[in-house]
Amino acid sequence: MDINNIKGLFSIKEQPNKNQPSVVAAAPESDKISYYDYGFKQGGRLGGTTPGLRVCLQKIYQDFKQEVKDDIAKQEELKKPIRVKIEDYKGDIDRLQNKIIKVKEEYIPKVKEKIEKLKVDLSDIKKNPHLITGDDAGKASFIIGVFILFFLTLYLFIFYSSASYSAFFKEFSLNEIGVANSIFDAQALSKSLKDGFTELALILTIPFVFIGLGYLLHKFQEQKGNKKYFQITMLILVTFIFDSILAYEITEKIYNIKKDNSFIEMPEYNFHMAFTSVNFWLIIFAGFVVYLIWGFVFNFVMESYSKMDKVKVALDEKNKQIDNEMSELKDLENQIDKMTHVVSENKKEINKLNKILESYLIPKGFERYIFSFMEGWMTWMKQGGKTQGELQEASDISQEFVNRTINILDNLN
Repeated sequence: MDINNIKGLFSIKEQPNKNQPSVVAAAPESDKISYYDYGFKQGGRLGGTTPGLRVCLQKIYQDFKQEVKDDIAKQEELKKPIRVKIEDYKGDIDRLQNKIIKVKEEYIPKVKEKIEKLKVDLSDIKKNPHLITGDDAGKASFIIGVFILFFLTLYLFIFYSSASYSAFFKEFSLNEIGVANSIFDAQALSKSLKDGFTELALILTIPFVFIGLGYLLHKFQEQKGNKKYFQITMLILVTFIFDSILAYEITEKIYNIKKDNSFIEMPEYNFHMAFTSVNFWLIIFAGFVVYLIWGFVFNFVMESYSKMDKVKVALDEKNKQIDNEMSELKDLENQIDKMTHVVSENKKEINKLNKILESYLIPKGFERYIFSFMEGWMTWMKQGGKTQGELQEASDISQEFVNRTINILDNLN
């Protein structure tokens, strides 16, 4: 049979006993032959030559493409998954575009509105901190309180270091029997240092006992319930007793100096004398009352600081909320960018798939027809006495042709 008389790929009937694929008849039944038979006959007709083999392979390939292109039902079947995929892409595009519109017109305006409101709140707190603290002079009160507290602390340190030195270690003379001279000794620290480190340490640390008592006075005032009033009363009482001991020691030394240098008999110094002595109460007021003032001022300063801290906390909280909203706004904008990118990519894929639909698709399995044809061709060559080299060359040519055409068909798809 002449190769030019073959009516196309699907005019060839495959050999049933070799399990070869069936093809649709496009010619009368009497014209049908199998790929195997066609290969065998063409091998004999063309003498198994290499040029003849190449012509036959190309003929089968061209007929295969033409038959596939003309098979409208098959093309529709092959294109159906592509159309489904296009619809999926379109559905994704519609869903993403609707979400983009919702984010732009609903979510982002709400976040921006929150940010603006928070900025207004932040500005109001800065301009009117009393809205948080309930005190119009919070910062000014704090600064003034710290200023007063500093000098009160300095005074208490000087007073109690001098008073404790005078009470415990100082030896009075006649020219030092005045209250001022007996309490405020400008050389108290240097003299105590000469007497020993332990004496100096005591003089330096005693003022912190009273400062610590003042701090406790503040902490007790922070407590809830009536118990704090008992604690405050006991604390003040203990401090008063401590101050009274210092005052008693100092006034006793002053009295004894006078007694030792007096020409008249004087009674022993006692508590009644101390409590009726102006000097005793002068020392008490110079220390104990200032201590109470220090404790109340310290409490006032801490309350002012607490109010200022409330303002700082409120400002920090508003700034944190603004940062969170800004972060959410950025996330929404990033979502829009990502969704817009996906929409763009989907549209590109749809364009690619539409171009595929405009062409024709090639089903897989073309190589089976070539291999069936080659079985017949190689059978004739063996029977015709062709050498092993010629058989190998024919096999290589068919394999190379299959590889090349399969790549071409894949690109067409």
